[in-house]
Amino acid sequence: MHLEGDPGSPRLVTIRTKRDFTDQMLHWADKRVQELEGENLCGFIFKSDSPSSGMERVKVYDANNVPKKVGTGLFASVFMKHFPLLPVEEEGRLHDPMLRENFIERIFVAKRWRDIAGGSGKINQLIVFHTRHKLLVMAHSPKHLSILGRIIANWKQWPAEELHSQYYRILVEALKLKATIRKNTNVIQHLMGYFKKQLSADEK
Repeated sequence: MHLEGDPGSPRLVTIRTKRDFTDQMLHWADKRVQELEGENLCGFIFKSDSPSSGMERVKVYDANNVPKKVGTGLFASVFMKHFPLLPVEEEGRLHDPMLRENFIERIFVAKRWRDIAGGSGKINQLIVFHTRHKLLVMAHSPKHLSILGRIIANWKQWPAEELHSQYYRILVEALKLKATIRKNTNVIQHLMGYFKKQLSADEK
């Protein structure tokens, strides 16, 4: 099988007999993501280049049977729309050390969010979570850290559920950004500020 037609809404068709399995796949995918809601997922790995499970750059064939790597697998598309904040990756991309580290990092943060802050509605637990992760967020995006700080500072203005929802959405956006050498250096210099009075000039 392969994808063909409009890249934005491709059809899943068998190569030789041209049987169209799009509706069957979408029906199964809708049912499957509902089942997965009960699995407490913290991340998901897709299959590279798969017409059903490819996360990106899946071949879509045009009317002239010419492929372009512009598609997303049908199941992967349904999954990511259903779980927009869940960490996802493709197994092929995990060979890249930086992408792999970022994915695993996001999985651990998702698990901690669920255990400590997610859905609890208690501001003290959210503050503990923020304090524990703010330097990690800084390594990805100081801009997003500033936004999260303002959300925490003005927590009384938000209904509890919306407060947690907005906080986690911004957090997820931040962690998708690369933690560069420059940003990590900024974090280390920030850390040094906590005990700079105890350091000599040479130690600094």
